[in-house]
Amino acid sequence: MPSHNKFNGLYFPFRLVFFYLVGIVFWKLLFLWHNQVEGFGKPILQGLRLDISMICGIFLVGLLPYLLYLAFGWRIWMVLLKGVHIILWIFVCIVEFSSVLIYKEWGSTLDSRAISYLLHPQEAWASVKDFIPFWVIFFGLLIFVSGIKRLSMLFKDWSPVRSHYIQSILFLIIIGPLAFLGLRGGWQKLPIVPSDAFYSSDMKNNFAATNKVWYFLYSLKKSTKISTEYSDAIIQDYTNNYKHKTCKTDSLSYSWSKKNVVVIVTEGWSADMVSYLFGKEKVTPFFDSLSNHSIRFTNAFTTGFRTDQGLMSIISGIPSIQSVNMPNVLDKVKNYASLPKTMKSTGRATSFIYGGDLNFSNLYNYLTTMGFDTIIRDKDFDVDDRVTAWGVPDHITVGKAVDVMSRHKGLFYSALLLLSSHAPFEVPVPNEFTNQEGHRMQYMSSVRYSDMALQRFFSLAKTKDWYQNTVFIITSDHGSTHSGWAGMEDHNRFRIPLIVFDPQNVASNKDVENNIPCNHFDLPKTISQNIGAVDTSFIFGRNIFCQDSSRKAFWNVDVASGYYGLSDNKIVSSVNSRDTKPSESALFFDMVKTWFNGL
Repeated sequence: MPSHNKFNGLYFPFRLVFFYLVGIVFWKLLFLWHNQVEGFGKPILQGLRLDISMICGIFLVGLLPYLLYLAFGWRIWMVLLKGVHIILWIFVCIVEFSSVLIYKEWGSTLDSRAISYLLHPQEAWASVKDFIPFWVIFFGLLIFVSGIKRLSMLFKDWSPVRSHYIQSILFLIIIGPLAFLGLRGGWQKLPIVPSDAFYSSDMKNNFAATNKVWYFLYSLKKSTKISTEYSDAIIQDYTNNYKHKTCKTDSLSYSWSKKNVVVIVTEGWSADMVSYLFGKEKVTPFFDSLSNHSIRFTNAFTTGFRTDQGLMSIISGIPSIQSVNMPNVLDKVKNYASLPKTMKSTGRATSFIYGGDLNFSNLYNYLTTMGFDTIIRDKDFDVDDRVTAWGVPDHITVGKAVDVMSRHKGLFYSALLLLSSHAPFEVPVPNEFTNQEGHRMQYMSSVRYSDMALQRFFSLAKTKDWYQNTVFIITSDHGSTHSGWAGMEDHNRFRIPLIVFDPQNVASNKDVENNIPCNHFDLPKTISQNIGAVDTSFIFGRNIFCQDSSRKAFWNVDVASGYYGLSDNKIVSSVNSRDTKPSESALFFDMVKTWFNGL
C-alpha cells in the first residue's frame, strides 16, 4: 500500500461529504433549469444546512461497517460499506430525478402523496411525460452514472490505520457525535425541518432550495399522524366558532326536494377557460352559453390540486389535507360523510360514471364505501373505446352517462367525472386549438374538446324525460397552471368554475351571479339542505347560497395554506406560522387535521 494512501480511511467521511454535496448541487441545478427558477446561488446556499443534514444521515447509516473495518481490517466490511453507499446514492438519485420531473405538473417534489400516485405508473407517466425534454433525461442519467463511478473511487486503495493510534481513536470517537449534530442541523432547540430552507414567497424557489430526500422522508413521517401548527386549545376554540357560526344574512331559497341532481365534474378547468370568470379566448363556448342561464359562482375554490382531493370534497364534504391521499387511508374511509348515502335516504338511486381506471388513488374502494348503487369505469366500456392514456374519451363517456341515468327508476343522484383535459391532453376530435404549437395550446385544445363533450351530454339528455326535472351542478375537480394564468401558490390556481343550471327555471335564473366565496366541500351540505335531507354529517360545509359576505374560501398545498375573502386575500405558509399570530387558513386546516386524526 503506498504511504500516501495510509490515512485515506480516516479522510473518507470528508470525501463522502464533498461527494454528496457536489452531487446534490448538480441535481439542484437540473431542477432549477428544468423548472425555470431564476437564479441559482440563493437556492443552493439556503438549502445547505438541509443538504449537510441529509449527508450526515447517510454517513450514519454506514457508520458501523466503517468503524468495524477501521478496527479489524476485514475486507467484508469494506465491501458492505461500498454496497450501502451505492444503494443510498441510487435512492438519492431516484428521489431527486422524480422531483425534477413531477414538480412542473404537481407543484410538489416527491412525497408520501406522490408515492401513492406512483403505485399506478401508467397513469402517473401519462401525467408527466409531456413535461420531460430529452436533455433532462440525458443529464439526469449522466449525474447518476457519474456518481456511481466517483463513489466507487472513494473506496479505492485505503486500509485501516496501524499508526497514530491516539489521533485515530480520538477522530473515531468524535466523528459519530458530529454526524448526529449535523443530522440535527445544529445546537438550536428544535431539529431542522424542510421549511428552514424556505426564503421566498414563491414556493418554486423554496422547493428548489429544499433537500428533496429530506423532504420526502419528512413527508413519510408526517403521513402516519398529521401534525398541527397550534395548540389543542386554540384549535378547539376555532372549531367551536366555526361550527356554531350561522349565516348572518338571508340565504337564497331553492327547493330540489322533487328533483334529480346531476353533478358534472370536468378535469382541471382553470378559471381563465370560461368567459364568465377570466376567459378571453372562447375556449368553452357551450359552457359559457349554459352559464348565461345558470346561477354562476364567481368566487368558488377547491381546497387542493388533485382529482382525488376534489372528489372527496364534492362527495364527502371534506376539505383536502396537505400531503394526504385521503382515499388511500383505508381505516378512515368508512367514517367519511357520504352524499350518496344521504341521497339514498331520500329514495334516490345513485350512480357514478367515469371513463378511466378507478383503482388509481384507491378511488374505487372509496366510491364503493360511499354507497353508490352503480359505478361505471373503464372496464365497463368496450376495449375499442379506451383509446387514450387515461381511458375512454369524454364524448363517449357522456353517452354512457346518459344511458345510466336513463335506467334509474324515479328520482336519482348521479356524478359524472370527465378526464380528457388531463395531461397529456389527448384530443380524439380536433378543434381550432389542436394544431397550434405550445403546451398551453395543447391544454386549451383538450378543454375545448371537453366542452364539446359537455354539449353532447346535454344534447342527449334533452331527449330524456328526466331532463326537465333535474338540477345540474357543473364544476371542475381542481384548477390548473397549464395555461400560465396562475402560479403554483397563486390563489387563482384554486379558483374554479361552478354553475347551477335548472332547465325549469331558465328565465328566472338568467344572469344570476353569486360572489360569496365558497368551496367544493360546501356542495354536499348545500345539496342536502336543498333536497330537504338531514345534513348534520357534513360538518365543514356551508350552504353556497348563503349571502354572508364575511365568508372565506380556503385552499392548501403541501407546504402552504391560504384563504380568499371579499375584503382580503392572502397566502400563509403554514409550516412557518409557528412563531406568528395564528392565521385563519392554518387554523382552518388544523381543525380538519384534528378531526382526521381522531377518526
